[in-house]
Amino acid sequence: MEIFNEKSFDTDLDDDETDQTHDNTLPRLSFDQKLTAHRSNRLNETFGQINFPFQFQSNKKVRTNDDILIPLRCKTPSNNGRIHIYENSCHMLDIAIDWQLHSLLSHDNIAVHNRSFSFNEIRAFATAIEANLESLILSSIDLIASSIRILCQGLRKCVNLNLLDLSCNKLSRESFKLLVDTINYCTSLNYLSLANCGIQDSYGRSIGNLCRHKRLIEINLSGNEFEDMACILIGGALTENIRLIDLNLSWNFIRSYASIALFRGFEINKTLTEFDISWSNLGYDGSVALRRVLIVNQFLHRLNISNCNIDRASAKLISEGLEKNSTLQRINLSFNPLTTHGVHDIVQALNHKKSAISMFDISVG
Repeated sequence: MEIFNEKSFDTDLDDDETDQTHDNTLPRLSFDQKLTAHRSNRLNETFGQINFPFQFQSNKKVRTNDDILIPLRCKTPSNNGRIHIYENSCHMLDIAIDWQLHSLLSHDNIAVHNRSFSFNEIRAFATAIEANLESLILSSIDLIASSIRILCQGLRKCVNLNLLDLSCNKLSRESFKLLVDTINYCTSLNYLSLANCGIQDSYGRSIGNLCRHKRLIEINLSGNEFEDMACILIGGALTENIRLIDLNLSWNFIRSYASIALFRGFEINKTLTEFDISWSNLGYDGSVALRRVLIVNQFLHRLNISNCNIDRASAKLISEGLEKNSTLQRINLSFNPLTTHGVHDIVQALNHKKSAISMFDISVG
């Protein structure tokens, strides 16, 4: 109640409701906050409806779309469709079109090496991937965890993808698990390279699940950090795999006991014809396991055990296996401390009538 010129009247200016209206006054927005609101409007297609950041509307947590593909679809032919989707994605994300990627998207086989992708660049690129893409090489492009999530969403559309190379990109445990789960959706995938991706022994079951894939015929896992656990899981997967032909595990941390677990899978596997375990440390125990593989396995054609610390005693064991093997065609024993006696034992073993060896490498320089 107010009094003016000895007259009383009520203007409601002192009511509680008035105080509440003052409390609800929106604060002034900084430039960054305005930019955030603008991008949110564009990504969520709410043009003109949201003109201040979500946190000032209510206390409710609002879902953002930073980890999903841009919701664009195109009915134009496939090759032009990828380009059209990429252009629209770049426009919606307020980023410049990369004309190198723009030209590559017209092809079914895409290869990108040694360059960096920002998060929005990989988002636009992954959105543009169409189902008729046949091969994708993204080597050494500094993929991060959020980029892997986006890329995996795009890969699930690539039902005709035959080759995938993500080598030289560091993968965390979560990213590797997500990638392995995504690969299971790629039913046409035959060739996979995850070389030099920092995959550690502690990544566990996902390593074994990758080697159980029902369609892959060639896997390159060289240059990672596999030790005992990884070899146990891979060895177990090889006992079940009926598709894999070529496996590359070179330049890992595989030592004698780890190789024993790995070679046990070869005693049962009937499809693997090429195996590379170079730059490992087989030692005496690993050579004992390899001797049994050479005797039992009648499907392996090419074996690379260069730089594996195979000395004279180990060479003697391997020669005993070679003496009873009739299917191995090529063996690489280069850069090992074989000694003259070790070489002599192996050469004698290869002289038997049933030997199929056509290439034998013992070079040292």
